[in-house]
Amino acid sequence: MIEKADVVIVGGGVNGCALAYELSLKGIKAVVVERKHLASGATGRCGAGIRQQWSSRENAALAIESVRIFERLEEELGSSIGLRQGGYLIAIHDEKDMEQAEKNVEMQRSLGLDVSILEADEINDIVPILDIEGMKAIGATFCPTDGHADPFKTTYAYANAAMRNGAEIYRFTEVQDIVTDGEEIKAVRTNRGTIKTGVVVNAAGAWSKKIAEMAGIELP
Repeated sequence: MIEKADVVIVGGGVNGCALAYELSLKGIKAVVVERKHLASGATGRCGAGIRQQWSSRENAALAIESVRIFERLEEELGSSIGLRQGGYLIAIHDEKDMEQAEKNVEMQRSLGLDVSILEADEINDIVPILDIEGMKAIGATFCPTDGHADPFKTTYAYANAAMRNGAEIYRFTEVQDIVTDGEEIKAVRTNRGTIKTGVVVNAAGAWSKKIAEMAGIELP
């Protein structure tokens, strides 16, 4: 284990590994510390969905940019991320939902998203197995560039690219304490040794509260 790093990232999920990669591009020495294997927490248990159909403009804009990143990620990282853009179909069940869907689609289209509203009899053209009558669907929205990416492949693609650029990743390494001096970070103490650093990124998911407490920070 190295003795010093510019940044120590606690958590080896997709966020932690992606951050390590981005920092490595800037020549910043980053270390990821993960208590189990990579993607062992929330990343490995997620639904893997990638969608741009959101009701808030901010979320939709963020998701659209995220999909642009996903679309070029395999070439950039040099590894498969299991990206499949088969589209997302969201069923509409009543007139109130239809009114909201129309507002959502108008906003999403204003951001440049290819999204449409389908009639009920068009739904089975896209998903033949759906029981439209049983669902009582009166329509649906559909975006063909939505889809999913394999969370494990994506995480490992980021991790491997980060390590090629000089980042360090320590699996099965548990953070035991964050050493501070007043409001300054001084080091991260693990079961395998201590890493001196001035910056800690808390990407520990469900364990974020525990990690924050080590630095004297209270999270809700």
